[in-house]
Amino acid sequence: MATRSARGHRAHVSGAPRTRREVWLSTEERTVITAAAAQAGLRPGAYIAREAVRAARADTAARSDSPTAEAAPAAGVTVSGAREVLDEVRHLRRLMGNVAGNLNDVARHANSTGELVEQSGAILDFVRRTNERVDAELMAILRRLR
Repeated sequence: MATRSARGHRAHVSGAPRTRREVWLSTEERTVITAAAAQAGLRPGAYIAREAVRAARADTAARSDSPTAEAAPAAGVTVSGAREVLDEVRHLRRLMGNVAGNLNDVARHANSTGELVEQSGAILDFVRRTNERVDAELMAILRRLR
């Protein structure tokens, strides 16, 4: 990715043609971008260009059918952050596997005997609570990635 120069300009690929573009911003958008650009040590235009290219690459990779699409991290996601999210998702998948096993046991018993066991209500409540927990965890993960 491009780095900044001493004067706050974005580094460009040498010899690559550049085109001037205008961007219209609200006062609020300009304020946010100016502050973020200052933190990055860039001028606002350089910051907008850098972030636009980064977002476009992430969007293109996410929508691509190429094998590298899954390997391309979203803008701002670190490798360690991605591993952490992957570990959380694996944990949730294991948890859902356990729930599915419990539910299968209840269904197998009901199908073979024609009656539900006493604990079936408790198992179904557990399934509902687990689903709600998994939904909440997945939403938290999505919020972190944005």
